[in-house]
Amino acid sequence: MIFCIGNNIISSLGFSTKENYEAVLNGQTGLSSHENTFGIPEPFFASLIDEEKLNNELILNFKDEDLSSYTKFEKLLLLSIKKANDEAKIDFRDKNTLFILSTTKGNISYLSDEMDEKVYLWHSAHKVASFFGNENEPLVISNACISGAAAQVEALRLIENGYYENCVVVGGELLSKFIISGFQSFKALSQEQCQPFDKNRHGLNLGEAAATIIYSKENKTNSKIVLLKGAIRNDARHISAPSIEAEGLYNCLVAITEDVDKNDIAFVNAHGTATIYNDEMEALALNRIAMQQIPTNSLKAHFGHTLGAAGLLESIISMQALQDGIILQSTNCKEIGAKHEINVAQENMRTDKSMFVKMVSGFGGSNAALVFKKIDETLEFSDSQIFRLSDSQTIIEGKLKDNAIYINDIEHKLEDVSGNILDNFYRKEKLSYPKFFKMDNLSKAGFIVSELMLSEAGFDRETPKKNMAIILCNRSSSSDDDLIYLQSIKDKDNYFPSPSVFVYTLPNIVAGEIAIRNKIFGETSFYISEYYSKDMMLRQVNNVLSTKSIDYVLFGWVEALKGNYEVELTIIKKS
Repeated sequence: MIFCIGNNIISSLGFSTKENYEAVLNGQTGLSSHENTFGIPEPFFASLIDEEKLNNELILNFKDEDLSSYTKFEKLLLLSIKKANDEAKIDFRDKNTLFILSTTKGNISYLSDEMDEKVYLWHSAHKVASFFGNENEPLVISNACISGAAAQVEALRLIENGYYENCVVVGGELLSKFIISGFQSFKALSQEQCQPFDKNRHGLNLGEAAATIIYSKENKTNSKIVLLKGAIRNDARHISAPSIEAEGLYNCLVAITEDVDKNDIAFVNAHGTATIYNDEMEALALNRIAMQQIPTNSLKAHFGHTLGAAGLLESIISMQALQDGIILQSTNCKEIGAKHEINVAQENMRTDKSMFVKMVSGFGGSNAALVFKKIDETLEFSDSQIFRLSDSQTIIEGKLKDNAIYINDIEHKLEDVSGNILDNFYRKEKLSYPKFFKMDNLSKAGFIVSELMLSEAGFDRETPKKNMAIILCNRSSSSDDDLIYLQSIKDKDNYFPSPSVFVYTLPNIVAGEIAIRNKIFGETSFYISEYYSKDMMLRQVNNVLSTKSIDYVLFGWVEALKGNYEVELTIIKKS
């Protein structure tokens, strides 16, 4: 349990939590139709932040600072963090404070063939943390659409396990031709305001936002809200479609409601994208855990889907509603249209219950759920049951470097002949997984090494593994794939964005591919770091093994950039 001591939202509806919350209460939307925007030949419906107002807010809040070297994305993060700390008033320079950034694509609008470091997510995280005088290595989470929720799970673990006293969790997303066209390629966008859970829904809208929550071990601001529990699980089914059994989300809900009285849950804030498959999957998950009668809402008709900021923004609005004793309506749901029973809130209601659940899902089979609680002033922070890595053992190690793969130091040479070196190795080793050839190089590199490791360690890939997690990181995110996709949408006269290319512009897909192949239903997470710090990764491993349902973690570094491959993986077991 950790205390929310400060928060902020910047969106098309306002530049403070209060503005955004009151806009939602009044039924306002920031969504509108946009034509001839970002060089996209088709119109789209989305929420965009007012640039003039943003510049005015920056001048007002940073009048003595030179922000000329910061990108728009970075300025948005700086402003949101500063406003959140106007409430929390913590010392950002304190070594016991960590900055955590969640985003899917960050500075992707700056991407070009002459790409430099400013498009790398770790670069923005460093600049933001340094601006506020924080010298700790910031944590960057790029876990598709669950990033904002996953970042909060990370803050919970880091504080409960005694690594830090405060975590500044900030998420942000700006729209661009890259992002809009990607979702257009899946035919997922609605040309009108989205209608989550409605029988006549036509798809999702996208939105821009930044949101910040400052979490602390101590209730420094007499906060009334705590983050009680969080969980991340993988569907292990498909990289771009939700599970038809809702397996990953159901497992998340099981994890967070253990020891929680469901009668105390006021409402569920769903992901609620207004796509047919997402809404059906969420309804099924709630039925499987017998929560289908709990009022459920979605906020997407107000903000659109804000991607890496969504889990934070929607948590903040829901926190405020719970604190005020309100269940917000799920706007635009006039006639519920789901095969499975779900109690969609169709008007604002009063409640005296003390908890709410936040659900999110995303590409790569990723799912996350959080449970928040309204508290009285006497409640104090309590440590979790802390697991330490001394109570674990290394099962196997694998590396890909200098055109060779090493499994526990036994060399498997890659054949340097014409064609893709990873494809050649797949054929040489007589691996059997035809889906391999549709993968991008990042996924292929992680797949091949993990395939040999899991086989050598004796894991049966057909046996479901709810007790195994995957934690990966790299430096470049998915930069090679980003450039490939950029080339595919450059020519407006031959504009055919490809979903099979776009999906691999999310770095967490490599973890999803490994999970699908090996039926790994535990947590999957992806981090971006300037270099491979095994100490940082072991800290994350320790946090994951602290959850009693996880016994094994496959973790490490997976990089594929400009034809160079570097993989360093380890499987560790809880003793």
